[in-house]
Amino acid sequence: MSLKIKRLVVRIKTIDGGPFGLDIDLASGEGLFVLRLDNTHGKSTSLNSIAYALGMEKGIGATSRFPFTPVMNKTLEYQGKSHAVLSSEVFLHISNGKDDYTLRRTIFGSQGETDIIHVNKGGVSSYSPTTSENLFINRVNDTTGEKGFYRWLSSFIGWKLPMVPKTDGGESVLYPSTIFPLLFVEQKRGWTGIQATLPYYFKIKDVRKRALEFIMNLGVHELLVKKQKLKTKRDNLNRYWNEWYIQLTNKAKLIRGEVVGLKSQPHREFSALTIEIQVNFEKQKVLLNELLEQQEVQLNQLVASRVKEAETEFDISAIKQDIQQKESELIGLQDDYDDEQRKLQLINANIASIELRLTSLRDNKRKYEDLKKVNELNLFDGRGFNDGACPACEQPIAEALLPNIVQHDVMSAEESLDYLKNQVKTFSFILDNSKEELGKQQLVADRARDDLFELKSEIRRLKASITDVSKTNMEESIRQEVRLEEQIKLLKEVKVFKEKVADELKKLHSEITRTDTAINKIPNDGLSREDRAKLLRLKDILIEHEKAYGFSSFSPNDLNISFDSYLPTLESYDLGFDTSASDGIRIIWGYLLSLLELSRDYEINHPGLVIFDEPRQQDADPVSFSSLLEKAAQTSKFGQQVILATSEKSASLAEATKGLNFTLIDLTEGGEKIMRPLETEGLP
Repeated sequence: MSLKIKRLVVRIKTIDGGPFGLDIDLASGEGLFVLRLDNTHGKSTSLNSIAYALGMEKGIGATSRFPFTPVMNKTLEYQGKSHAVLSSEVFLHISNGKDDYTLRRTIFGSQGETDIIHVNKGGVSSYSPTTSENLFINRVNDTTGEKGFYRWLSSFIGWKLPMVPKTDGGESVLYPSTIFPLLFVEQKRGWTGIQATLPYYFKIKDVRKRALEFIMNLGVHELLVKKQKLKTKRDNLNRYWNEWYIQLTNKAKLIRGEVVGLKSQPHREFSALTIEIQVNFEKQKVLLNELLEQQEVQLNQLVASRVKEAETEFDISAIKQDIQQKESELIGLQDDYDDEQRKLQLINANIASIELRLTSLRDNKRKYEDLKKVNELNLFDGRGFNDGACPACEQPIAEALLPNIVQHDVMSAEESLDYLKNQVKTFSFILDNSKEELGKQQLVADRARDDLFELKSEIRRLKASITDVSKTNMEESIRQEVRLEEQIKLLKEVKVFKEKVADELKKLHSEITRTDTAINKIPNDGLSREDRAKLLRLKDILIEHEKAYGFSSFSPNDLNISFDSYLPTLESYDLGFDTSASDGIRIIWGYLLSLLELSRDYEINHPGLVIFDEPRQQDADPVSFSSLLEKAAQTSKFGQQVILATSEKSASLAEATKGLNFTLIDLTEGGEKIMRPLETEGLP
């Protein structure tokens, strides 16, 4: 894994002069390079040009905005004269230790699109538009497509970018822009924390950790991806289970039944043998198989009775007796239906009451949460609201207008909030149960209504048979036979479907059990023995760096590296307000250079390049700054590169770098800014 910067050229064409720009030669590509230039003179512009040429502006905090000052696209000033900018572009010579390439990218102007990066083998002076390859960024497949620049760059560095889970449940490649904040610290936001300019809009889940796992080549990533895939598989299996449950429930409704012995989600006590359909039949609950047997027996009896009565005469008295019996049944069924409707109304009223209560509880809970925040912020400390005295005249007053006749303890705001949370939880549970009860009662009421309508229809048919002498007992028997045959056919269809569902759920349950077992075998942190060794080594390197830098907020020996976040911690807590501002800067120095140093001990994905823009923030101690330069200068022994831009005074910089092997590039020139007339010889 290697990426070295060998030369940076920025070329700006103006309407009335030029070209202007800069040409920084980093020919060796190894060791410490210090760029010195006064503040506001273009120091950050030069380093940001490196990020821009690499297509990494999103990794330094730039989104849709133009990542440069107006010198690149509006007005350039030189020797007191303003020049209107016509176009600007950047050339970057990079190397991976084997091959050298030059990247060219348009910054502003009509000579090319800013989302195209031109790649040409060789240095800047040998760049040719005719031999360069045009690769795209900021478009679909820019990291995976054949013409995607990030795919080319990853291959050039030696990276194999992994697929990582997204917050929406999908997957995507780990974008190089998410890794770049571990290599480049820009001046404005970069020093507010480790990975401060990390882009989150790629919607990569736990993107901070994913970037660190990749840069350190932690095996945990593969395990976590495997675990995520297993969890996704488990979710899909759960969804299939629920779909089968819903289908079976809908089938059961066709015969006025409900599913028993089965839940809507997988459960441990599941058995395919316990799945049954319970049918409401003649005011009784009967299992599907039993009802099917009863209906078949009744059908056989009807057929036998019809054959026996085939030669009997039409019996009006028997029909009248049957009508009288069914009318008596009708009165009972009407009463049953009215009772079920009243129960339905009662449950609906109860649900409305519970929902009203929940609304009130949630409103009170929100108020107490606001009160808790006010108390935590101590907004009323020292206001004298609870001193037993009038806040205006300071005369003593009682806390209440009337004395308490019954003494009792009053709950605190915290206790009241806990009480309200429990009440919300309790009433939410009651509401869910009531809604479930409502659904069941609705089914019962619907069945009572259907039975009522069916009996009324049967009475009408019987009355019609009395007035029409062509109607016979045999015709009525045939009608009953047909109805029974249709019912039996439907019962059999539901039974067959129930057996099919039982078989499918049996297979799903076995697959879910295997998936759960595989998930449970993966450790929660997913760290291998080598991963832990890397993190422990990183901690040792970091402590060594912080001691050299003069870290003093607490003993550097108390520093640790979290096995969860992979970031520096103190007593298992991420560093935040536990350090001074200057020590916070020292932590960033130490952590990023420790990652660079870790690559000397382990095969990791660090490309051996770190870039710091104005690292001496918060007036860091000169001794600390000198130690930083000393640590950075050691990279030359290992073929690595640190580029550091500073506005440090020449004298103090000379003192800080005394005895160090490094390259100083002093860009100060008579107070002029960095964009000056550019020598065109040797440029494309």
